[in-house]
This record gives sequence, C-alpha cells and structure tokens, in this order.
Amino acid sequence: MRQTWVALEPLDTIAIRDGRAFDAGTHSQARTVPPSPATTAGAIGAAYGAAAGAGRRDPASRGRDLPERIHGPFVARREGATWRTCWPLPRDIVQVGSVMMRLLPSPLNDGESTDLGLPMVLSDDDAGGEPVEGWWGADELGDYLSDGVVSADLEDFWDSPGHPGPWRSERRVGLARTEERTAAEGMLYASQHLRLARDHALVVRCLGGPDRELPRMVNFGGRGRRAQLIPATQVAFPQPVTDFPGGRLLLYLATPAVFPGGVWHPDLSRWPGTQLIAAAVGTPQVVTTAIPDRGAVGGGLLMWAVPAGSVYYLQFPNAQAAAEAAGELLDNSLDQAEDWLRTAGFGFALTGRWEA
Repeated sequence: MRQTWVALEPLDTIAIRDGRAFDAGTHSQARTVPPSPATTAGAIGAAYGAAAGAGRRDPASRGRDLPERIHGPFVARREGATWRTCWPLPRDIVQVGSVMMRLLPSPLNDGESTDLGLPMVLSDDDAGGEPVEGWWGADELGDYLSDGVVSADLEDFWDSPGHPGPWRSERRVGLARTEERTAAEGMLYASQHLRLARDHALVVRCLGGPDRELPRMVNFGGRGRRAQLIPATQVAFPQPVTDFPGGRLLLYLATPAVFPGGVWHPDLSRWPGTQLIAAAVGTPQVVTTAIPDRGAVGGGLLMWAVPAGSVYYLQFPNAQAAAEAAGELLDNSLDQAEDWLRTAGFGFALTGRWEA
C-alpha cells in the first residue's frame, strides 16, 4: 500500500476547545487542548478535497476520496531534510532522586489482589519513585522498546526552563460581540492558545487513497488559522522490534485511544490466549470532534481517551504469536470504539518487549 508522510506546521497559535461548557460572561476562561487525531485527520481530509467528516459519515470514501487510514499526529523536529519524531515518556518511567528508572512487573504476594484484577503490579521496589513528564527522541524510545533502556537525554523544546513539552500556553483576552458586531457589555473573557515549539511540526502517515498533489496550506486550529502542508520524505521513527522472548510484548500508545466499551485497556480478543499482565495509564484526555455544516457545527462528540504514553504489558501464548501481532500493528491501529476513530489515527501503538 502506498505510504505518504505529511508535516503540518502551524503558522500561528492554535485554539482547539476541550469541549467543556464555555459562554462569555458566564465562564471567564476557555481551555485549549493539543490537536488530537480527529483534528489532523480533518485537516488531511480537507487537503485531499474530501467533504467535511467524509471518513466518519461515509466509510466508502476512505481510500477513494481520502487516505484509507491515517497514523498520527506525531510531534517532530525538522533537521535539514529529516523530521525527527518526539515521544512522551512512557507512563512506567519514574523519577527517584536525580535518577529516572522504569517500573518493573512484580508478582503479587499470596492473598494479594488488585482492583483491576491484573496478575502483576508495576513496582520500583519501594524506591519512592514519582511520575515524570518529558519527551524522548526516536532513538531513545527505540532503545526503551527493544532493551528497556531508560535514557536521561530528554528533548529540549524551549530556550527557557519550565516547559517540558512541545506546546506552550499563551493567554489571550477577548470581548464578545453583539449581533450588530459591537462590544457586549460585561462579556470580557480569557482563552488559552497553544504555540508549537520552533522548527517543530505534526507529522502524519497516510496509507492508501488517491494519488494527488496536496495544497500548500490548510485550515488548522480554529478561527481561520492555517498550517503549511510539507511533504515529509524522511521521517526518523523508532525501529520496530521483531522478536519477543517468551511471548512478552509491550504496547506503547503513540496516539490517544478510545477503546470499545469505554474501558482503559485494549480489546485483546483479536489475539486469542493473550493476557494483560500489568499497565501504566495516564490521566484521561478530553477529545472533541465536530463537523462544519453550512456555517454551523454539528455531529459533535466529547470522548475521554487514554493518553499517548500509556503502556500495557501483554503475555502472548508464544513468541511467534507476539511477533505476528507486532507485525500487524505496524500498519494498523488497535480496535477503537468506532471504526472511523481507528482509521483517523486513534489507538496507534508501538511494540516492544519486556523482561519477566
């Protein structure tokens, strides 16, 4: 299947609402979230000339009018002709003093159990580790997935300290207007905008679809904001792991996931005999979607997604079954609550191995 990488480089801040109620004069501040797969899939669909929400409303349009499926978005830094991807730290990484370490699966003692019913827990042997925020490059994440290496070499997005991620919040003040476009009394409000670090963009992988030249610009991030569309011919991605001793496979969520049934873990029924052993999952992420329709917005959804960086320790019946599953996930996302979420980029995972 034909594969195309595209970089979306915002020309200004973006303002993507998190879906919570906001009305100028009643609520003083609107909240903004980073782009989800729904945002980038909508921009890519528009770039291909497909109708708004085509992939969701008309499954037959996938592969005909727009890519069959999309993976991403992934934050990436431009270095010459190469885009080097950046990844949120796996949720099983903790800080112990000045050292970062990885939590390890530990069997439960006799008579112990967990609320989640898992056979193992992730433990740091009472070292007192604390959750840590940060990002790795493709090489550092690849070393973690293949050999369990925990690198202290974190991505540095900003010249000033205190911003561990690629997005920086900027506060904007606005004043609501009446139907006559005059200032509405008492309707002063503040909103948060997000700015992506310099020389960074969101890259997406498009699989299948029509072979056509894409425009140089596309609407992105609300309120008429735009992003450049840049063909990404070289993308530095973590090298895939191909062998899984004992059938032990680690899933690293590279994009948010909305699993069937609204649960916090993937559906493993596609792999008979596979068991979820342990997991480290982040705080749920708010994801909203809406479809423009003749100047209005309809078809809106508000969902709670498992965030990128969450990890799942799986036990397959044998090494071959784990390798076959890993090969399948190279080009396919995990099953999602609705099929359009899967093809839009939700639930894309990278695979690694773990030691018992």
